[in-house]
Amino acid sequence: MIISMKELLQDAQVRRYGVGMFNTFNVEMALGVLEAAEELRAPVILGTAEALLGCCDLEACYSLLSVLAARTPVPIALHLDHGFAEAVVRWAIDIGFGSVMYDQSELPYKESTSNLKKMAEYAHQHGAAIEGELGHVVFDTLDDTGYAYTRPEDVSDYVDRTGVDALAIAIGTAHGVYWEKPVLDLERLRDIRAITSVGLVLHGSSGLSDGDFRNLVRDGIQKFNIYTDVSFATSQAAHDWVERHDRCIERVSVQMRAAAKDAAMAKLRLLNCAGKA
Repeated sequence: MIISMKELLQDAQVRRYGVGMFNTFNVEMALGVLEAAEELRAPVILGTAEALLGCCDLEACYSLLSVLAARTPVPIALHLDHGFAEAVVRWAIDIGFGSVMYDQSELPYKESTSNLKKMAEYAHQHGAAIEGELGHVVFDTLDDTGYAYTRPEDVSDYVDRTGVDALAIAIGTAHGVYWEKPVLDLERLRDIRAITSVGLVLHGSSGLSDGDFRNLVRDGIQKFNIYTDVSFATSQAAHDWVERHDRCIERVSVQMRAAAKDAAMAKLRLLNCAGKA
């Protein structure tokens, strides 16, 4: 069943668990994640990102995810992750995504907050929630070197200026593949959690240790964005099957789906969300 992300994160904050947000762009990944959620009776967020629209366009992705989510008997929110272009974010709201991330994190503060305020007003008028990022979590590309930790002293002003429903923060994680072990600033997280009541979001959750997940849930993260680990698992499953069974291509989908389920279940078990649906 489909519910709002804001409602889901509020429940997670009250009952002290984390919600996995899994970016998906094909039926195998989506079904695998939903099977994991249903088996564990765990709420999840399904999404896609602007960078993934070359794999599956926004309307097709929404059509797929909304049908699958509606028939799943656990709470599912649908989310656009990392929307950079205003037109793409508005398009996601218009076609029915219940929440969107408008990523303005690389812009100067005043411009970023002004843009987010306008988009938040549009989202709220259409019954959608909105996520912003304060600070900047880098992507695993050579040209994105501008990591900026979230400053707790900026949080209240940012939330008040923008009206965001969820706040992505930078405390030491990064998107994509980690080339060295991340060091998380949990004290910074605790300071931020004490300042604001909005749902807190962690980008770059793939590759963290089991202990990291447990500490982050304990200290106040509600939404955990996960893509790389599930994407790698499904890709590896497809590669391995084709390499061994080049005349049985139709079975690749089954292997990918099972791999996505296993990868998602491994994360969900760490978030204290099993049985929370």
